[in-house]
Amino acid sequence: MEIPEIKPSIENTVCLSGDEVLSTLRDLLSSPNVRGVYAKIFGKDEKESYLIEVLTDKSRLLAIEATYVQKKVKKSGEEAIRKLAELADIPLIVTAYALDDQTFKLVLASNIDVYSRTPAVPLAEVFRRKAKETIGEAITEAKEEKEEEIKQIIKKTEEIKEEKGAKKPEVKEEVILNIKGKNNTEIPENLRRKVEDALMDYVRIVKTDIASNIPGAQLKSVKIEGEVGEGTLSMVGEFYIVAENGDPEIMKRKGLFLLHKHVPKIGRPTNLKPIIRDFKVNVVVGEEIASMEAREREDVTLWRLTRPPTTQLAPNLYLTVDSKFKQYFVGFAKTLLKEIEGDGVLVDKLEIEVFGGVREFEINIYLEGKSKDIDEPRLQARILSIAKRHASELTKIVGKYVWINRVNVTLTRPLEQELSAKAAEILKKKEEIEREVEKMLKEAGIEELGYLLEDKKKEMERTLITSRINSAVQDLKQRMQDELKAIPRANLRWLKVNYETNGNIIEVLIEASLAKLEEEGLFGALVSVSDDEIKRRATEMITRILRDVSRDHQVQIRIKKLNILVR
Repeated sequence: MEIPEIKPSIENTVCLSGDEVLSTLRDLLSSPNVRGVYAKIFGKDEKESYLIEVLTDKSRLLAIEATYVQKKVKKSGEEAIRKLAELADIPLIVTAYALDDQTFKLVLASNIDVYSRTPAVPLAEVFRRKAKETIGEAITEAKEEKEEEIKQIIKKTEEIKEEKGAKKPEVKEEVILNIKGKNNTEIPENLRRKVEDALMDYVRIVKTDIASNIPGAQLKSVKIEGEVGEGTLSMVGEFYIVAENGDPEIMKRKGLFLLHKHVPKIGRPTNLKPIIRDFKVNVVVGEEIASMEAREREDVTLWRLTRPPTTQLAPNLYLTVDSKFKQYFVGFAKTLLKEIEGDGVLVDKLEIEVFGGVREFEINIYLEGKSKDIDEPRLQARILSIAKRHASELTKIVGKYVWINRVNVTLTRPLEQELSAKAAEILKKKEEIEREVEKMLKEAGIEELGYLLEDKKKEMERTLITSRINSAVQDLKQRMQDELKAIPRANLRWLKVNYETNGNIIEVLIEASLAKLEEEGLFGALVSVSDDEIKRRATEMITRILRDVSRDHQVQIRIKKLNILVR
């Protein structure tokens, strides 16, 4: 049997008979906070050694499993009860765990198969003297009580159905799609049609899958509201699944699983990342309605209304985040500020907002500052690149998807007096060196020294280009490793990146090996992706990283050879 990690209330207590075992269990059950007891009972006869695990409530045996140690076989239900009754007249060793209400329910849910096979026999009948002579009758009575209980439940259910027969809810067969842009802005008609076609295909696939995986069920009503953002499609949906009979709890869980399973198919024809903001499944079985909701992240509107106070981490650094998650994002904010200032930007104000926290985090970055050498688009791209890299690392740490939603940059050119003292000192030294060079030119001969300076200039240019190329290649390797490790259901085995230079152009030769993984999804089904799908994702990632690195390092990079292996 499966139980969570809890400390035993009593451990390796020797009981000389079944009566003592019963007394020990009742002492634990007498506490008002105890709902039930899980116990391990060790016994031995001339044939075999036994480990018997039992779960009880205040008066009855609810689940039992007996392990025959030498034979290495397990028995449960009626046969295990009979064996325990046989051992009730010999000394037994007991280890028992008192369970509160929550833990009791958890243990019961984890061992539901054993519980379903066990007649609810009174504890007094199992542990009495000579119990093996009377246990058969107790088992029969427990079975009859259980059958009678089931009959009463069925009868009551049928009566309720008859009473509510006229109130059976009606669900129209319809598909309603509402696609809009951010802040209710209009989107191009061709993009709208593309998104609507992708959603209709999604609905058809889900309908077919529900009909084949949930017997007698049908996806009847669908309502999806989609918001097209910058490369994303955020969705709020409500779905009605209708069936004549069946378990609504199982149906709504299976239905929600199938709705999630096919969401990635929306992204392929639209080139938009589909994000589930809120999916609600309503299951109608006869006249009964059961609902289940899954949110991809907290409601942004609600978050704004209950927004936590902003923390000032430095004179020019502000972080807005729920206090529960602050520890994860303080380092992110400070590192981002340090790297931006390292690029020669005078930061007046850097504000970082972190949304969500249920299943993912969304980050918005706002920068106000001054820069002499970099313009707003280049700085925005640079910040986005840095933030994405650190967000990828945070995803692994917090176990939730962290992504960058928005980067806003406002720059002005700095006044001369606003330059740092160090920068002013460097400029002064530069002027002094230039005057010294002019003096040397006059003394040593302009032509000779000019020739030497020209060679030195070319050498410095080559060194500068080489340094930039090496920096770009190292950044490229690091980003590829980080991104390829994040491909779902695949492990990066190894990555080789070689390069050749053709003038100022870097030609890269990339080889990567990925191992395909199979993971257990809902209901025990093994889930994996095809080799082609993994290759497609890897190729898209590598192409995007090349573009980002080229832009960040101001060098031209192109692929000479790309080989992706999937095993």
